[in-house]
Amino acid sequence: MLRLVCGLLLLVGCLHQVCAQDQSYLPYYSKDTARVYQLAVLHRNAIKAHFVVPKSGNKEYREHYQEVVQQTSNDVYNSIRYSALLDAELEPYAQQVFSRILKANPNLPATAKLVLTKNPEPNAYAVGNGTVVLNVGLLPRLENESQLAFILCHELAHVKCQHMENGIREQLTALHSHEVKREVRRIINSQYNISSKIKALALGFSLNNNYHSRRYEKQADSLGYVLLTHTCYDAPQAYRALQLLDTIDEPENTGSVPLPTYFSCSNFPKSFGVAPAKSQSIFTVKTPQKTALEATDTLKSHPDCAKRMRFMEVLAQGHVAKGAQTANGAAYSRIRHISRLEVIQSWFDYDCYDHALFEALQLLPQQPQSTYLRSVVVLSLYALRQHLENHTYYEVVANISQQNPASFNELLRVLHDLHFDDFKGLSSCFVQTTGLEAAAPSNEYDLAACYAARALTAETTSVLKAQYQKQYAGGKFEKLLFSTSSLKTTTSSR
Repeated sequence: MLRLVCGLLLLVGCLHQVCAQDQSYLPYYSKDTARVYQLAVLHRNAIKAHFVVPKSGNKEYREHYQEVVQQTSNDVYNSIRYSALLDAELEPYAQQVFSRILKANPNLPATAKLVLTKNPEPNAYAVGNGTVVLNVGLLPRLENESQLAFILCHELAHVKCQHMENGIREQLTALHSHEVKREVRRIINSQYNISSKIKALALGFSLNNNYHSRRYEKQADSLGYVLLTHTCYDAPQAYRALQLLDTIDEPENTGSVPLPTYFSCSNFPKSFGVAPAKSQSIFTVKTPQKTALEATDTLKSHPDCAKRMRFMEVLAQGHVAKGAQTANGAAYSRIRHISRLEVIQSWFDYDCYDHALFEALQLLPQQPQSTYLRSVVVLSLYALRQHLENHTYYEVVANISQQNPASFNELLRVLHDLHFDDFKGLSSCFVQTTGLEAAAPSNEYDLAACYAARALTAETTSVLKAQYQKQYAGGKFEKLLFSTSSLKTTTSSR
């Protein structure tokens, strides 16, 4: 009995330690860019070496092919150069899953390489030479490692089937065909509606390309599933991965952002009510309105998932996983947790402060003691006020759109209605509600947020500025906090 009690106490202690580590986790940041640069150059050169300009075709065709290869290699270079994520947890974890797949499938190209990026969009893609790019934004939206393995198998299937090479050849062959050239000449020589005819021709190419890309997705699903069955992972999770992709454009938490909880207090009793609905006759009956994403499949990041799921169920002979799944261990639970924080930081680093604020406020009620989440909220408010003062506010705040989730539009309405002086009240209430300054700053994010909070409320900031520049010289937030444009808003408080 005593041994059992001791074991339970040890388990509770370990869980407490894990929770403490989770609360103190900070997104990856490194001043050293040499490794990222070398990795970007390596993949750019590999892509150029792989796509050899064909000897067949006319000069215009070959030049166009070379331009496509150059553009592709530059795009991948920039993606890696400015967003590769080389942290100590997520990147090794993803590489381990990728290595297991390659080891279990020796017929895959030995040159295949995985790159994890900070891109917050939940997506992944493959380049013909074997480079597979996985966005960190996809990790928190999956439920377990087997689903991640299927996504990687799907991308490797694109490489194995040479979909990119075939797609380039098909498109360029069509563009440079005699039929298309004759049609272009006919349109140019016509007297009326030249612009609309050119647009119709371009739309035809776009739809044709869309058809081919969707055909390739089905092939990649098929081979990807086979590759997954060769591994130690749970193959039925492939179906569930497609289920998740079908709704991945919606936020994880569809509830309203808790704005009154954090931004309304006795000193700043702000109302965050929803705009009143238009009055309607009691005899008016309307069907539920669908969002743009619900109404059309074309706008989705991952179209045709419903058809792909039906195909997968047949392929797997009904042995599929449907509905919410478990993480199958603490490892992926932690991966989901820290990748969510990396996603928030990515939105912030890309100057998408509305998205960073939205994601942080959605997560904060679940982790009220997270110094990182509290810090990023205040820093986002500080950056937004900077842009408002510099007349660049709408460069960093999105427009309200039917394509956005309702809860995000709700936040955008509030941001659109803010005045310069409102940020003082918002910051004051948030600090009061969360106890941001209750303890001494424990890290760079915490210290930067304390400085930003005092600057927003027009309090003295000189001591915090000196402390930051002494402890974190050339740090992550130095430009945001102490650049010439930011000094204008805090000069009076020093």
